[in-house]
Amino acid sequence: MKRNRSSPGEIEGKWWGMRKVFQCRGESTIKIKNASRGFPPVILIISNERLKLDAAARIVDIDSIPPRNEIRGFDAIGIVGSDRFIIRAIHRLEGIDLPIFTAGRNGYLSSIDSWELSDAITRVTRGDYSVEPLHRLIVRGIDLPQAINEVAVFPARSATVMDYSLYIDNEYAWSDTADGVILSTPTGSTAYALSAGGVLLHSKIEAVEVVPVNSVNINRVPIVVPLSSKIVLSDLSSPHRIEVVVDGSARRPVSSKSIEVARGEPLLIIRFSNALMRYRKKLRLTVDLTPSAKLVYKVLEYEGPLTPSEIAEKIAMPPRTVRAALKQLIEKGLASKSSLSRSGNRGTIYTAL
Repeated sequence: MKRNRSSPGEIEGKWWGMRKVFQCRGESTIKIKNASRGFPPVILIISNERLKLDAAARIVDIDSIPPRNEIRGFDAIGIVGSDRFIIRAIHRLEGIDLPIFTAGRNGYLSSIDSWELSDAITRVTRGDYSVEPLHRLIVRGIDLPQAINEVAVFPARSATVMDYSLYIDNEYAWSDTADGVILSTPTGSTAYALSAGGVLLHSKIEAVEVVPVNSVNINRVPIVVPLSSKIVLSDLSSPHRIEVVVDGSARRPVSSKSIEVARGEPLLIIRFSNALMRYRKKLRLTVDLTPSAKLVYKVLEYEGPLTPSEIAEKIAMPPRTVRAALKQLIEKGLASKSSLSRSGNRGTIYTAL
């Protein structure tokens, strides 16, 4: 099929099985018509899990993602796994503008639960979905992927403060001494930023949330600025090396006294439910939960099942505090525990629900 790219509502055609798939990018719809057999699948699925799906999908693991020119031959991409896995896969798809749907277990980035994957593929081929552009952030001058959740700036050594000055569109905002600072997208406002005292932002708001982490100034509060803003953290200093971390997975040392963060390219996410329905799950975390319980829940969402000692090691939290947080999550129905044998040693692992 020839592709016409002359208008915002351009239509792309692709043959698949007994159907002919037309995707109208401008309106985020797919129309299905009868067609001939024998052509490639339309959906690329990235997963390190064993999956059995119909011919509508080609399944690859994260280390076998096809080259960009081959990926562009698909109509959509599905990613199956935890939030951490989904973020890793999206980072590797940098520069690909195809719509993506995600499947996992209870992660906020998941469009659906894993067991709904086959039905989701059917819905995509029928056009029964919407496409939501997720805002991302880019760190200027540093080789890092675009941030889906947040850009975090912290000293490399925990329990160490740093000094910085904040400028918004070249206008001075404040100078501060804190454990660090988080620059969050609306999507990320449900993650690390929320645990650090930020607020929930609706996913369609074009904004960035700047969240100081444990500021020495008790009056320092988060600030929400337009997504179009040029945000600069300058006068950076700390007794230890300062790092910039994107989505908790990609990090680089800051070699200068300042960094600039700006609006990135949107990520096209296929949705099967509206934003408020997805927020309801996150709002459960605001009911009678201690900050440590919220943080432990986020770690379980990102990392998957962990033992209490593994949680304590990852977030430098005292084991007693971790145990208290896990007890609270169990009581609220937000986590489950089970026994597991690892290397001959039995232990208890906890999983986010």
